[in-house]
Amino acid sequence: MKPIALITGLLYGVLAVFVVIYHQGYTTFFDKFDLPGALSHTLYRVILIFCIVESIRFIILATYRPQGNARRDNFTIGVSHLAKVSYALLAGVLILSLFNITVKEAITTLSLIAAAIVLMTKDYISNLINGMYLTFAKVVNIGDSVEIAEKKGKILDITLTNVHLLNDDDDIIYIPNNKVFSSEIINYTRRELKRSNVDFEINVDYVPQVEWLEQEIENSLGELKELIQPGTMILKVQSIKQEYTTFKFQYILIDPLNKEQDKKVKRHVIRLIVRLITELRTARKERLPEVK
Repeated sequence: MKPIALITGLLYGVLAVFVVIYHQGYTTFFDKFDLPGALSHTLYRVILIFCIVESIRFIILATYRPQGNARRDNFTIGVSHLAKVSYALLAGVLILSLFNITVKEAITTLSLIAAAIVLMTKDYISNLINGMYLTFAKVVNIGDSVEIAEKKGKILDITLTNVHLLNDDDDIIYIPNNKVFSSEIINYTRRELKRSNVDFEINVDYVPQVEWLEQEIENSLGELKELIQPGTMILKVQSIKQEYTTFKFQYILIDPLNKEQDKKVKRHVIRLIVRLITELRTARKERLPEVK
């Protein structure tokens, strides 16, 4: 529980109670400024709803505990999104009140304009709805390692418009919520054990035996073996072409979510493969007879 957030939420709740009690006082106070007829009552309602929303938001944030002691997760982000949408609607109602237009009148008399606005902003509205769905459905969570629309990385944030993805090159990729919603999602974190992969291709003439290549990779790891769970390393043949063979070296780290350790192992394996290819190519050239 977060004491500051709880106290703030309770203070907003007390303020909301005072707004209700002194309803007549608020409207009388606003009437002194010669405001449009609907505005004084709207200001009262906006202040009341704002206090209620903020009170609920802070109390939820104070009492809810994200999984894994994280600072925030999908639920807390979803609550913040709901609050933002509420504030946007309140701002719209307040603007209408400046022109003495009620929400009912706006819907009935400005229906054609409203329909045109909806058509123009349908992609944004769809993005917003999909963003709300992603936060509360928990298909993906903040911190998950995923593959979305052929982009791999770790989810940094889910906003009302985009999912922020951090890839292995430390580039931040912004994927629209509509694209996330319509794409296949691979969530590597949801697996019981996260298996890491290193994909590479080698000319068929450079690999005498698959077992030899697998042993070379394992023996070269040295101290890095301490980061890998015993018995989880395996070299798989993905495909065999006329000129090259595609391999996948797989392993499971003792700490599967440690990105830095995973980078170290992958970097070592890739550099080893480059060195082996160079040595095998050189050795093969030396064995070939010279053409006179």
